[in-house]
Amino acid sequence: MIQLIVGAAAGYVLGTKAGRRRFEQIKKGYEFAVNSPASQAAMTATRRALANKLDPEPRMKEVKNLRREDGSNVLEPDHD
Repeated sequence: MIQLIVGAAAGYVLGTKAGRRRFEQIKKGYEFAVNSPASQAAMTATRRALANKLDPEPRMKEVKNLRREDGSNVLEPDHD
């Protein structure tokens, strides 16, 4: 029983040292990726595309040569 406790304690101590080092490597890589200009540009483009898709007042354009019977114009989404 004592051997199991000693082995578990040694494994925990060695694992936490290696784990902390690996955690710092992962953290550094994450920060580098998030703060890089390429990822910032990708995030901006993605946010802009989502905002355009979720726009509560979508841009509409008039369909030429097409009117409703009541005289109102027919509109369709304006795709930029």
